[in-house]
Amino acid sequence: MVNPENRFKALWDWIVLAVTASAAVEIPLRLALDIPLRGGFLFFDIFISLVFAIDFVFNFTTPAIVNGTLITDKKIIARQYLRSWFIVDLIALIPWDIIFGSGLGWLRLLRLVRLAHIATFMRRVSKANIINGSVLRMIFLGFWVALFAHWVACAWIGLGAGNIGHEWHASKALLYLRSFYWAVTTMATIGYGDVTPITPAQTILTIVVEVIGAGLYGYVIAIFSSLISKLDVAKNQFSEQLEKVNTFMRFRKIPSDLQDKIRSYHEYLWESRRGYDEAHVLSDLPDSLKLQVSLFLNRGILDKVPIFKGAGDDLMQQIVLNLQPVIFTPGDFIFHEGDMGTCMYFISRGQVEVVSKDGKTVFATLTDGNYFGEIALLLSQPRNASIRALDYVDLYTLERNTLEIILEKFPKFQEHIHDLAQKRQAEIKKA
Repeated sequence: MVNPENRFKALWDWIVLAVTASAAVEIPLRLALDIPLRGGFLFFDIFISLVFAIDFVFNFTTPAIVNGTLITDKKIIARQYLRSWFIVDLIALIPWDIIFGSGLGWLRLLRLVRLAHIATFMRRVSKANIINGSVLRMIFLGFWVALFAHWVACAWIGLGAGNIGHEWHASKALLYLRSFYWAVTTMATIGYGDVTPITPAQTILTIVVEVIGAGLYGYVIAIFSSLISKLDVAKNQFSEQLEKVNTFMRFRKIPSDLQDKIRSYHEYLWESRRGYDEAHVLSDLPDSLKLQVSLFLNRGILDKVPIFKGAGDDLMQQIVLNLQPVIFTPGDFIFHEGDMGTCMYFISRGQVEVVSKDGKTVFATLTDGNYFGEIALLLSQPRNASIRALDYVDLYTLERNTLEIILEKFPKFQEHIHDLAQKRQAEIKKA
């Protein structure tokens, strides 16, 4: 069986999509220009048939996802496929022109029914978050408009191409180019009248394309306007929030230098977090997902802390879930020498300096992945140095009271922490 969520299936879906789109371009063009099915065209036709046949078989062996549940029973999979895409794929697979005779070559157009799969494919790509949803819809809308223009051009050629001059019939490429030009100008309702219909069939086609084009033109403009406005929802929301902050600062007559610092802080929030509050985002997730995300973000930092060496996975998971994010701006003192320690800090991004009480002497610089203040988790005593943010720094904090509550559930490790605290206390007394 082919797992519907593995990379091979995703790659195969892209291949099928590319082949289907290519067939939607090649088959109408070859029929309109009366190009014989031989050479490269024959090879491509066989390749299309082979891809469609393989995909037809895959669909009987690919587990289905129903209401979020992966179904692997072959009978249920087959039943689901027979109720959904089986008829469409069968129509596209059968060589109708061979069955009913080569004189009915236009029956190959039935292969294009597979284009109905594109909507499903688009939803799958959107769900996978491979590309921004608004950008994806714009791409597919552009694809359908271009494909429709191609079909109209092929239909125009098939009906005699109107009053296109003989010089454009000199080659099939020139004939198609001129016909595509007519299709685009007619669809866009900006036709210049240099290419006009002659026969009744051509006139009817022109009327139909003009009517569809007028509606399509308005629809495309409306859709593109809507999609562009939604292209970056997070940026729009951030801009609105920043405008509120600016209005507040002007109303309250905040000093200009302080306004600049506040704006810089919000700009950093956008650059580092796209304006989102991490704690708020995590709070909206179920516990299982919250745990997985928290472990992904912070487990590596905790593993470096000596006092947590030997801690079990259950304990580490509880600690990770209780880490609180906080941001300090350049020059901020995170704490001063002599302050009573109540928590330790983990650096997610940025740099801090370990400095003297007056801030003039720098003892060390800590960066991403480092930690400080761990003694506060063992002992309630004043800080022995000051910590100053060198630039914008993202930290996670762990409160001593929070850790004690967690350790009550893990008595063995609680004894280990208390032993470490006593040893550290003894070292301090000897010093």
